[in-house]
Amino acid sequence: MKKRLNKKGFTLIELIVVIAILAILAAILIPSLTNYIKKANYAKNSANARSTYTEAQLKMAVGDLADTATSYTGEGGVTCSMEASNKTITVFDCTIDTVHYTLEGNFASPTN
Repeated sequence: MKKRLNKKGFTLIELIVVIAILAILAAILIPSLTNYIKKANYAKNSANARSTYTEAQLKMAVGDLADTATSYTGEGGVTCSMEASNKTITVFDCTIDTVHYTLEGNFASPTN
């Protein structure tokens, strides 16, 4: 029987060490990535709430939406409740992806 002098490949220990390093890196990266995804979803939903408000305000100004309307469903399917008087929306509440967004005052930034 001949002995193989040119051993090629990785040992089991080397493979286990590489897998352990990859697991540690994944444990570090996954929470950061999920946090970025949450922030991106919040920004997207906030923009959708503001966009739906602008759309409702425009439709109210041109007469396509009555002053007495209590809810509005935007083009993107976002349904919001609202209070209005004199063709001006004073309170605008949206629930998007189980998060509640309230636009008040100058509607610059939503609160949840």
